[in-house]
Amino acid sequence: MRAGARLFVIAIVAVGALAATVLLAQPRPAQPATAPQPTFTTSPSGPVPRLPNGKPDLSGLWANPYTPDMAVKGTVLDPTTRKPLTLSGAVLTDAKPAAIGGGRRSFDLPYTEWGLKHWKTYDPVNDGDYAGSCLPFGMSRNINSPHGLQIVQNDSSIALLFEQNTWFHWVPTNGMKWPADLPPSWNGVSTGRWDGDTLIIETTGFNGYTRLDTAGHPHSKQLKLINTFTRLDARTLRHTVTVHAPKAYTQDWMNVRTWRLKPPADVIMEYSCEENNLENLFSGAIKVWKPPENEDED
Repeated sequence: MRAGARLFVIAIVAVGALAATVLLAQPRPAQPATAPQPTFTTSPSGPVPRLPNGKPDLSGLWANPYTPDMAVKGTVLDPTTRKPLTLSGAVLTDAKPAAIGGGRRSFDLPYTEWGLKHWKTYDPVNDGDYAGSCLPFGMSRNINSPHGLQIVQNDSSIALLFEQNTWFHWVPTNGMKWPADLPPSWNGVSTGRWDGDTLIIETTGFNGYTRLDTAGHPHSKQLKLINTFTRLDARTLRHTVTVHAPKAYTQDWMNVRTWRLKPPADVIMEYSCEENNLENLFSGAIKVWKPPENEDED
């Protein structure tokens, strides 16, 4: 969680380099439980900026919609039609209480038997939450976080700089292949490619410890996330995320979101989970998370 008063970090991006400069101490108001879709009208929208190679330049500090629950009714779409999936929405009376959404869990995604079991038994309060233990959130939950992210891009790669926990994620877009023997990780490894003016980022290689969102929707090590980014104009980005997790869900599903460029006066800020959460971990207010025993994931 955020420190009460954190430091502004203004990042100046040059060709192939980042230089952190001015530091200004200033607190930021706490985020609401469900942040509204941000809209900014500080200047007229202009054409899509482009890189020297002609591809859209996605660079900027973006307000990505806070998405603690990816399965909100009407937002779960079929990737082939982009129409809402038909789901029962039945309340799961034998499930553990949810930490958000009024404490109830429902059949809100196309679960497999394995996925439903892991959805119903998720109990971060009593079993410990890896995010509360300041461990990496995972690629999906990073993008779902409410604090915005900076995109830095050149002709051969793109970097996502998350304000959440000051994490970063680097993505080659020039066909570079990752080593085949990389160990599974919290955030996985990503490769990017262009389909016209849309950037497609595929991420695999997850360790299976994370959840897709704060609500706790499950996935296994088989997870493949497909994120697309299309810059519509100077201030607007269309983002889609498709979840391919055949062990947890009977079919792929997706969300479509709109990102807005933040005003020039807003900057990416320093964030430290440890200075807030460690005391609570030591006192027992937050239960320490441990990897599950007898892991049954592929």
